Amino acid sequence: MNTQTFLKLSLAVASLATTQAFAQVEIRLSGAVAFRDTAYRSIRNLFGPNLASQNPADGPTAPTQLKVTWTGKLPALYGEQDVTVYAFYNGAVAGVQDLTQNRLVNFLASSTPATTNTINLQSDIAFSSVFQQATEFTTPTLEDSLFGATPINLVKSSSAPAGITNITTHQFKTLAANGAVPAWFLTGNSNDTQLVHFINRDPTAGQRVTIFKEALFTGNPIQYAWDTSRNEFVVDPIGRNAAQITTHLNTYGPAISYLISVDSFNVNGGQNVLGYNGSKAFAGTFSNTANNFSPVINGQYSLWVYEHLLNRTTASANIRAFRDALIASINAELEVSAFSVPISRLRVERTADGAPVAPIE
Repeated sequence: MNTQTFLKLSLAVASLATTQAFAQVEIRLSGAVAFRDTAYRSIRNLFGPNLASQNPADGPTAPTQLKVTWTGKLPALYGEQDVTVYAFYNGAVAGVQDLTQNRLVNFLASSTPATTNTINLQSDIAFSSVFQQATEFTTPTLEDSLFGATPINLVKSSSAPAGITNITTHQFKTLAANGAVPAWFLTGNSNDTQLVHFINRDPTAGQRVTIFKEALFTGNPIQYAWDTSRNEFVVDPIGRNAAQITTHLNTYGPAISYLISVDSFNVNGGQNVLGYNGSKAFAGTFSNTANNFSPVINGQYSLWVYEHLLNRTTASANIRAFRDALIASINAELEVSAFSVPISRLRVERTADGAPVAPIE
């Protein structure tokens, strides 16, 4: 080997070493709003004391905070490389679409607190509250990892009659098909003559897919939203996100909608959760610290979804390593979660969204 060739090789090796030393790992997540609280704590736990910064600094503390970006190190996974994790909880169906169509997702560009600049990147992993086959984005097939179950609650507005305490599958189908029903249809009291309006989630939400499959509703729903300029409910062609529904139920009505547990608690402190077919997802009093989800665990309450992590079959080793570590972190978090149940506790199972709940053999 001549001197010139040796020098070129040495420079190439040095350059590679420098690149590896300063290499950065990026992981991008999108998908279900339903798991943002669990996801946030689980990712934060992965970083632990090695977290350098995160934006927003306080995490997703409100329903409107759907984007978080973290930077730090994950020595167990990537050694001393800097790691940036981007998350945008844009909806379960949207997350599936992100992966199957390689869509660009709008993340917070920096983990520096209070920075609002965004960046468009492809998502690597999607949280979902529905199976891929329940969406219209069925190809290419994604890898699916199940890790928990989360109840969906039917919730009434603060102005709804006190006599509305339960809603059956039949009543829900009628409400969704007509957009509004007289309150007596839900209370049995002929004096309850107010109209109760239906507020629906937007099409990106896995909860919307699930509740219609659960109720065997196959028509086109009629849904309403409050128009502040007219001071009345008007037909809503799109549907609302969780934050908007929470505001509607706390402020306007009478109305009924549906939310996951963490958002249900934001409506009148969780006091407006209704029974579904005679049962609630929890036994006893609903709490934001701990709940007894035995009706879900034992099969008396069927309005719940599996928690999924989806990734492309072409995912890199870095992405798969993060996915596996995240699932382990989530499983630990679910053991103490106030709003979801680890799969290991379920004594029932279902094969698809809205499918019958059956005992695990």
